[in-house]
Amino acid sequence: MGYLSAVRRYLTRPTLRRYAFSTIAWKSMRRSIAVFHRAEALRMQAEQRYLETAPEKDPMEELEARLLLHDLASSASRPQYELAALRLQGYSIAEVARQHGMKPKRVRRLLKELYRVYFQLYPGAS
Repeated sequence: MGYLSAVRRYLTRPTLRRYAFSTIAWKSMRRSIAVFHRAEALRMQAEQRYLETAPEKDPMEELEARLLLHDLASSASRPQYELAALRLQGYSIAEVARQHGMKPKRVRRLLKELYRVYFQLYPGAS
């Protein structure tokens, strides 16, 4: 970009014609590279500040979440697991029912059974 800037400046400012174009071009390219390096340094500093302030994930919480999902998956039937997976992806009950060829009432019933299993496994969660 420095080169193109030099061409534009050299052609639009008659006072620069007393210098060789290469002088103007080198100076402009050097300035462009310096600006790029400054911006890159600022970006890296901002990224470092973010990484220093970002909260660390608690490995115990992650393990508990994985164990909870494992327990639910082991006690859920295959249709319940598939329905719950779709619901976790953001599909509505009507969309899940349509996709599996079921009535929405049956989808709700299967999911309620899964919720009951969850509350039996983890009674303090309610």
